Amino acid sequence: MWRAGATFRRRQGISLWVAFAALSVAMTVRPVAIASAADQATHVTNLSFLLKHVCGTVAAAAVLTFVADMAESKGNFRASRMHRAIPVVTILALGTFFFATPQPTEADDLLTDYAEHATILAYGLVWTVYLGAALASATQLCWRWGRRPGSGLVGRGLLLTGVGTAVGLLYAVHRVAALVLQCNDRELFGKRADETASTLLLFAALLLIVLGSTLPVLPRIVRRLHAHWWLVRLYPLWRTLTDVVPSSRSHAPAGRFRDSMQLRRAHDRLYRRTIELRDAILTLSAFTTPEIRGRAYDHALASGVIGAQADVTAEACWLAVARERCRRGHLPSGEAVPPASGGRDLPTETKALINLSSVYRSPTTQNFLHVNT
Repeated sequence: MWRAGATFRRRQGISLWVAFAALSVAMTVRPVAIASAADQATHVTNLSFLLKHVCGTVAAAAVLTFVADMAESKGNFRASRMHRAIPVVTILALGTFFFATPQPTEADDLLTDYAEHATILAYGLVWTVYLGAALASATQLCWRWGRRPGSGLVGRGLLLTGVGTAVGLLYAVHRVAALVLQCNDRELFGKRADETASTLLLFAALLLIVLGSTLPVLPRIVRRLHAHWWLVRLYPLWRTLTDVVPSSRSHAPAGRFRDSMQLRRAHDRLYRRTIELRDAILTLSAFTTPEIRGRAYDHALASGVIGAQADVTAEACWLAVARERCRRGHLPSGEAVPPASGGRDLPTETKALINLSSVYRSPTTQNFLHVNT
């Protein structure tokens, strides 16, 4: 569900989200206990197998659509409409063969326990052929378009996705080989080893596809994480100052934990938070006098800092005094003064405020506040 927020903003997002949602359902009904419970709830024997295979078909079709859409975005390529029609035909065929097979008892493996029925053999053949064809097509598209010059992160993402679909194809081949041998009372590597190999191949394919689909948006994710981290770091100073100047806030504040859990619109929230902080600082600066600001600067120099950092330390010192005077109900005693540091863009402005926040909580500032209140 973590991708649902931005799903419908672009076509690739829809197909990718459908793929992950279908795989989630398929993996959910995979354990025997859940599969049995689903069969009992619907009163349809072995329905969980049909659901798992239908979801696998949908996921394979969605991954193929995602890869085709990405390839279209990188060159003069138009995907055939057949790759959208064939999954529908495949699902209808699976349902037809499934319900045409008498199934009096619950199966450990549908394709082997009812292998004597021609309809189940056809069911397995349809499922295997479609899965293999879809994964092979996706692998070919990824390899073809991922190697194009200048494709950047999209191309690398396609190549990584292609490795994932290739591993998925290997998973399908392994499953077919194991099932064919089981029908002839033989084993590939041994029952336990076959199950382990199948599971490892499946999860490796899923992991590679997830990584490949995420790689093109990795810079955007990193920027959002940076913005969120800066929001968390600015929260103490923002809350401390705006609590005494609530007019600088555009909305009621949330608690620190709740605020840190809000991951949406991080950039917009960071932009608003820096503005609110600067408004609060500008308002509080009127609660100081040139004398207090002079003592703050001398105190900063005495603490061992010089240059621009001395200006920031002095600002933190007189800001702490101004906040305390405002909290106690004093009236403004001077004029507002411009900030000691800042930036022309959001990153540099944020870093300046984070620096101010760190100094504000330092022993140097607290000592100055103790002496001057």
